[in-house]
Amino acid sequence: MATVIAIDLSVSMLRDIKIKDTKESFTLLQLATHGVNVLLDYLAIHSKLEFVAVVTFSSTCDVLCSFTRDYDLIKAKITQLEFRTNTCYPPVIQTINYLVHSEWSNSVTCQVIMITDGNCYEGLRKPDMTPFLFPGKLIVVPLDQVSSLYKNNYDSNKLPNGLGYISSPELPLTPSSVAKAFEKIAKETYVPYSAMLRCGHLKSDVHLIPPPMSYTKAADFEIMTCCISSELNIIGFIESSKVECPATLSRHLVLPQRILDESSETNEASAKTPSFCVLLHGALKVENMIAVCQLSSNWYGLLVSWADNKKKSNLMLIILEPGTNAIPWLGDIRNLTLSPTELCKSDVDEIQPTKTPDKRSYNQSQLVWIKEAGLQADIQKILRQARKMPDKIPSFYKELNRIRKAAIAYSFNDLLTSIADLLDIECSNLPSGTHPDCALQLSHAAMELRKPLAMDPKLTITPMITKYAQHDLM
Repeated sequence: MATVIAIDLSVSMLRDIKIKDTKESFTLLQLATHGVNVLLDYLAIHSKLEFVAVVTFSSTCDVLCSFTRDYDLIKAKITQLEFRTNTCYPPVIQTINYLVHSEWSNSVTCQVIMITDGNCYEGLRKPDMTPFLFPGKLIVVPLDQVSSLYKNNYDSNKLPNGLGYISSPELPLTPSSVAKAFEKIAKETYVPYSAMLRCGHLKSDVHLIPPPMSYTKAADFEIMTCCISSELNIIGFIESSKVECPATLSRHLVLPQRILDESSETNEASAKTPSFCVLLHGALKVENMIAVCQLSSNWYGLLVSWADNKKKSNLMLIILEPGTNAIPWLGDIRNLTLSPTELCKSDVDEIQPTKTPDKRSYNQSQLVWIKEAGLQADIQKILRQARKMPDKIPSFYKELNRIRKAAIAYSFNDLLTSIADLLDIECSNLPSGTHPDCALQLSHAAMELRKPLAMDPKLTITPMITKYAQHDLM
């Protein structure tokens, strides 16, 4: 669902390639532009939801066009490229990592297609090459008449550290051979994932966009690899409020599968056939429910109605982590399914999940920030107590340490700096009649939060000892 195209603008891409038996000649950059246009034309027909970004590189790397679905805009921009200096590959990886992280996140799958000269066989195998921080692969298309000389020095076209592979067009280089290379890449990379969505006797053929990837996890004594089945079985429904926001591996749009047939009668019949996928989407949206589906053995997902705005919504599959305890506050997902013997009992209407006889204590000091409102309320509590100092000095530091330790546990390091900035602003806005100890304590707390030792969970920030007593200047 996201693709980055990296185009080499080094001087070597200025080399002319003469077409045999003709008077035509093309530069390597012109061939690269032609290949990108072929790829964009394929996406416009077969994968319209794909976001595409373009970066150009030589000794440095620049973002030519950020992620967009306007393929005509990309075609217009790549016709105005200018040559630069020599080729350097490490800045490309760094720029693409930053671009994907800023636009999406490091959990989103992204394909990278790099168009460069034949030096990639050697340049991409240097020790300073770092891998991508997101799941995906690098496909390198070398445009050079002598690329086979580099290729013969290596055993395969695979790049080290699982970075990707090199896909060379057929020689001699011509616009048609470059077009065939990009068509091959498009057909191999942008293949829709087809599956059967089933709930009892109801079923529907669907596409998952982007295609889900297999999940690999290193256990204590083995490496566990899980693959999603081609059949998604809905095992039950649950209220959205009970699920909230569990940890997820990926999210995918679920679209009904179109029947491509040359017969017009077949197309008209398929258009009139009701789709279970559409029915499920409407039901989940109206009832505010979530469908729990089984992806494979001990692997589950959630089907939800997701809306990016008030007018448009889509059916989305949320893939959870493998295991039956993917949503800890619901317990084992298998226990949420009522067996036939349970239906005969009198407590059928008991709210699920079934309460255990164990009595648990909920008097805990841990903070849970599932929504923004919870975090905002905790910060406002600190600011309210700050305004009431020196009477609330113990309470102020107690709450400050609670939030600091929670932020460290969640790796929310930026929160400490943000709270320090808020305390400085609060200190500068204090009224003229405020106790002097209030300003001193706020400045002290802000300074302590900015220290490197503030990231130590064992450290406790203590009040600043001042010469003022609480009854002074009151």
